[in-house]
Amino acid sequence: MDNPLACKVLSIQQLSPTVRQFRISYAWSDQFIPGQFVMLDLPIEAKFTTRSYSIASAPNSEGWIELCIVQKPGGPGTAFLFSQVTEGTLLQVSEPQGKFVLTDTDSPICFIATGTGVAPFRAMIQENLKKNGALDTPITLVFGNRFAHDILYHEEWENLAATDPNFTFIPVLSRDENWEGPRGYVHEHYLPIAEANNTYHFYLCGWTNMVREAKNKLKSLGFSRKQLKFELYD
Repeated sequence: MDNPLACKVLSIQQLSPTVRQFRISYAWSDQFIPGQFVMLDLPIEAKFTTRSYSIASAPNSEGWIELCIVQKPGGPGTAFLFSQVTEGTLLQVSEPQGKFVLTDTDSPICFIATGTGVAPFRAMIQENLKKNGALDTPITLVFGNRFAHDILYHEEWENLAATDPNFTFIPVLSRDENWEGPRGYVHEHYLPIAEANNTYHFYLCGWTNMVREAKNKLKSLGFSRKQLKFELYD
């Protein structure tokens, strides 16, 4: 990793039983495009010591970014982050990277996410709200998880859906027997959107199997490569 920045951990927030949000100081906090990621070079014993994480906050002039990180069983990277990192720890962080960014905001947008794959979409939505005061294009977030406690930024999404008519939130759970909302997997919930309106642009981020299946299903409905952007998270 070339020319990393030494960035201080400013705060740590537990978002779910397995996910933490790390707010870190970052000199390029206003110079990235929502959807991009950074790489952390961690002091771990592993063949590869770098780990990539999408930025989960919009660009700002306050000098920080937020990373949304899930603890992976047996993973040396998250084992270090969850057991050794505290407020004040210095992390080696790369410059912003990646091309998973919004390219067409004139069409309605459907974000499809699982787990921490929602992070880049949060940055994109925050940036749109910051620039316009409200969303300037219809955005639907279809967010798949296993249990209700896994829904990251749940209250944030519910509040936005209640106040902005351009935002629709569809949380989908696959294993929570007490859940009264949409159940199953994300596919059965974005397909009606796709079948009803072929002008949508779809952005997919999350578990590899979900992203690949969604991409294939949408292609079979006639959506072009220009209308589909994706990023894998495992």
